[in-house]
Amino acid sequence: MKVDVIIPTCNPGEKLQLLLGNLEHQTVKPNKVFLLNTITDTCNVDVFNTTYKTSENVEIRHLEKKEFDHASTRNEGVRLSEADYILFFTQDAVPADNHLIENLLQHLDENVVVAFGRQIGEEDNRIEYLSRSFNYPATSYIKSEKDKKRMGIKVIFCSNVCAMYKRDTFWELDGFNDHNIFNEDMLFAYKVIKAGYSIAYEANAIVNHSHDYNCKWIFQRFFDQGVSQKENEKLFKEFSSLGEGSKQAKYIISELWKKHDTKNIARFLLQSTMKICGYFLGKHFNLLPKCVCKKCCLNKSYFLSDN
Repeated sequence: MKVDVIIPTCNPGEKLQLLLGNLEHQTVKPNKVFLLNTITDTCNVDVFNTTYKTSENVEIRHLEKKEFDHASTRNEGVRLSEADYILFFTQDAVPADNHLIENLLQHLDENVVVAFGRQIGEEDNRIEYLSRSFNYPATSYIKSEKDKKRMGIKVIFCSNVCAMYKRDTFWELDGFNDHNIFNEDMLFAYKVIKAGYSIAYEANAIVNHSHDYNCKWIFQRFFDQGVSQKENEKLFKEFSSLGEGSKQAKYIISELWKKHDTKNIARFLLQSTMKICGYFLGKHFNLLPKCVCKKCCLNKSYFLSDN
């Protein structure tokens, strides 16, 4: 039984070093770790290789900006692997302990083919912390298509911030849909449940994962979200995300109000406005000039080629 880890990177920082260090001390050690690094103007390839080639099992592949895509880049990573299981991380997710791989593996069998972990935000960033708490509860569960009515869009919720896949089933379902601006993990989860398989959420597979979002980043991220939903209209009509977003907003405001945290309530309302504006424009990206889309989106390489 082998587990390979795949981590797309772009201008990573010290959290990637912490992640790589933690992987070396897992109770179930990864066979190989593939770093798929997007080269930027500030990236020195030699320095990158020296900094992040932390052990013999780390393999580094560099790619140009125009080559990066959330889906196809990860597919290429899986093609490099011959392991039984594939574990995806993002570069800023740090395991909380040495049992993460072990805890995810316990779920995978003939029926459960994907398992994803719990994300915990930094407590001093209250909005981010509450957002993670809402989406990643303290109780594990397994879900399948029979849970669709009860869970709504949550039944296909899955995050490649930390998620493990059975490699044979991954290719049986044709991997991630190539050329996706966003949501490659949810789109694959949709294929999983439609094929009759199940997905596990493991609350004890914990990663510390936080961002200090600025308004521009939030706008661009939700523009990408809108583009993704526009390009996958059939799926997102079947699983609307609006109700879940409203529940999350009410939860965050309620928790902040309990603490009389008016400063963060105002900040959250501003962030929500950026989300709505970005999402609305993204949903109508096909009516916008490509030059405008490039300015609005976070994943700019998506608009460097014809769709």
